[in-house]
Amino acid sequence: MTSTLEFLPVPAQVLERIRATGRDAFGNAATPQARVAGLPLRCCLRLSRDGERVLLVAHRPSEHGGPYAEVGPVFVHAEACEGYRTPDTFPAEFRDRRAVLRPYDAAGLMLDGVLAEPGQSERLVGELLADPRVAQVQVRNVVAGCWNFTVRRAA
Repeated sequence: MTSTLEFLPVPAQVLERIRATGRDAFGNAATPQARVAGLPLRCCLRLSRDGERVLLVAHRPSEHGGPYAEVGPVFVHAEACEGYRTPDTFPAEFRDRRAVLRPYDAAGLMLDGVLAEPGQSERLVGELLADPRVAQVQVRNVVAGCWNFTVRRAA
């Protein structure tokens, strides 16, 4: 899926502010930790490697207010990284993971929810965004419900 979609991590300016201040937007301390491999990094949309220094911070992925503007925990690199370099491509290390897909309209209201089994997310995100009512789809972790990334039509 590389045609008209855009895959969005935590915005670079949010990451820069967190790293510069040592706090997330909600006042929580952003303390670097070396963690085990396999954590979903929302800065570069890949899984962490063994021993990488990461931050666990609170993030609100929705640009809209309202009842669906959830704040949740996300892992990001403790130091600046290259970010997500192929924003027109589904993140490879998330393709074979189970996911909850939540489509939202332009006002930020959730329209539905879909459980995607390994290997289904890329296709299902495309199907959800084929509906003109859907402005964006949030891809989330099945167990913890944490946001992984947002997908929208490219501008």
